[in-house]
Amino acid sequence: MRQLMKYKLVTHNEDATRRLGRLLGEAVPPGTFVALFGEMGAGKTHLVQGVAAGLGIAAAVTSPTFTLVNEYGGGRLPLVHMDLFRLASEDDIVERGIEEYLTVEAVALVEWPEVMGCYMPEPRLEIRLERCLDEGQEDWRTIEIAAIGGADEKWLEEALERYADIGV
Repeated sequence: MRQLMKYKLVTHNEDATRRLGRLLGEAVPPGTFVALFGEMGAGKTHLVQGVAAGLGIAAAVTSPTFTLVNEYGGGRLPLVHMDLFRLASEDDIVERGIEEYLTVEAVALVEWPEVMGCYMPEPRLEIRLERCLDEGQEDWRTIEIAAIGGADEKWLEEALERYADIGV
């Protein structure tokens, strides 16, 4: 596994996390796999909602915790949103046919990807979200983005530059 670049950002509310996702969605190329790491409440689904908006998907995006996979169309590219929290092993990935959702046309965003083990594709982006609290109990997020295994960074760099330019 070869890591190319790593970026670290901070978002101060759900809207900023969605805005970051929107900018990623506007630029993401087809076939991109994004592994989303973070505890419950870290903002993974808010980021996915933003990516969907950036892709031009009008449907309401919700967490697929109980369905495992939600597919969305109607945008620039199809979006596959997975939540693998309820799966226990790589065997579950095979039994449920999860790898069949990873297509060259779609953008796949996967919450709790650790269970995929050897089925996690390369190249990919890994996005780690961490919820933090300051002394006044205001919460914010640190977000680390890493391009892994030869993932194309040019689109990512451009999206992150636009994020920085809007002064969030």
